[in-house]
Amino acid sequence: MTRYVLRRLAVAVPLVLVVATISFFLVQLVPGSPAAAILGPTATQDQVDALERSLGLDAPATTQFVDWLTGAAHGDLGRSYVTGQPVSDALSQALAPTLSLAVLSTLLTLGLGLVMGMAAAVRGGRTDKAVQWVGSLGMAIPNFWLAALLVFVLAIELPLFPATGYAELATEGLGPWLSHLVLPVLALSAVNLGQIAFQARAAFADALGRDYVRTLQATGTPRRRVLFKHVLRNASVPVVTVTGLTFIFTLGGVVILELIFNLPGLGNLMLRSVQTNDFSVVQGGVLYFSLAVILVNLVVDVATASLDPRVRVR
Repeated sequence: MTRYVLRRLAVAVPLVLVVATISFFLVQLVPGSPAAAILGPTATQDQVDALERSLGLDAPATTQFVDWLTGAAHGDLGRSYVTGQPVSDALSQALAPTLSLAVLSTLLTLGLGLVMGMAAAVRGGRTDKAVQWVGSLGMAIPNFWLAALLVFVLAIELPLFPATGYAELATEGLGPWLSHLVLPVLALSAVNLGQIAFQARAAFADALGRDYVRTLQATGTPRRRVLFKHVLRNASVPVVTVTGLTFIFTLGGVVILELIFNLPGLGNLMLRSVQTNDFSVVQGGVLYFSLAVILVNLVVDVATASLDPRVRVR
C-alpha cells in the first residue's frame, strides 16, 4: 500500500507544478491592469506606471512567475493588490466556510445516498421507484432556486435558521456554526444526492447479482451479514469515486450559494478579486482549488485501493 501511495504522490507533485504554471500565465492574459483598477479611472499613466513598479508588475512575466513560484514553495503567495493583506491569510480565512459547506454536504449526501441506493437495490418495487423519483427531483431543481425557497420557508416564514451569514466554529461554538450552514448544505446536497443514490443503487444491484452472494445465501449466511460485510464493501468502490467527483464539483459550484447566503468563502473572495483585477488573490485561489482537486483525487485513489486491493497492481 505504501508503494502505491508513493506512486500516486509521484504523479501528483509534477501535476501541481503544471497547474500552477498554466494558472499563472492564464491570469496574465486577462485584460486590464491591477494598478489601474486600484487607482481608479482618474489616475494618470505616470501614477499607474509607478504603482506597477512598486508591485513588481513591470517585470517580465517569466521573472514574475519565478518569483511567485519560489514564494509559493515557501507558503508565501504575495500580497493582495487591493487590500495589501497577505494572500495566504486571505485564502485561509475564506477556506473555512467553503470547506465546511463542501464537507458537510458531501457527508450528508454520501450517508443518505448509500442508504437510499441500498434500499432501492434490496427491496425494489415501490422503494426503488421512490428513490428514483426523489433523486431525479433533486437533480432537476436548480440549487439557487431551492436556496431561495429554503430561505423563504425556514428562515422567514418559520424563523428556524439564520438566512445569511457564517459563524466561526472556534469562536462561536458548534450550535451557531451548524445553524448557519443548515440551509446552504440542504440546497447544495439536493443535486448531489440523486447522483450518489443512483450510483449506489446500480453498484448494489450489480453486487447482489454476483455468484459469491448467491453462494453465501445458499450456505445460510445471515442476510444482514451478507449485505454489510460483503456487498457493502464491493459496492462502495464506484460510490467512493463518484463521491470524490461530487466533492470536487461542490468546491467549484459554491459561488452562487455563497452569494445567496452571504458566506465569506473562497468563491465569494475569488469573484470579488476578479471584479477588482486583484490578480495575486486570483492566482492563489486557482492554486488552492487545484491543490484541493489533486488532494481529493489522491484520497479517492487510496480509498479505492484499500477497498479493492486489485487496484494497487494496475
